[in-house]
Amino acid sequence: MAIKNISSNEFREMLAENPDSLEVVDVREQDEYAVVKIKGSKLIPLSMIPLKINEIDWSKKVVLVCKSGARSSHIAKLLSSAGKDVCNLVGGISELNSKNCPCLEK
Repeated sequence: MAIKNISSNEFREMLAENPDSLEVVDVREQDEYAVVKIKGSKLIPLSMIPLKINEIDWSKKVVLVCKSGARSSHIAKLLSSAGKDVCNLVGGISELNSKNCPCLEK
């Protein structure tokens, strides 16, 4: 499956249109997540993805996020190669924070 990279603007539109249809998975570490996170996101650190893959609600549109989009892109490639349909948030939490997205919880 192909990875769909989405911009912060596309993500914000998706949240505004139908937030309940999204499964936002944050692949950062607990200490990063404690500082700032997307409201309603699920924390599954990068190293735990293989062990917790069944905790992801695959019936929803899965959006992977991290600080900059690098770690989430890496995981998106792995999950995609395993046949999972995922989106990667380009620019990550940093991009949303720089645009003062109301979706963030600090």
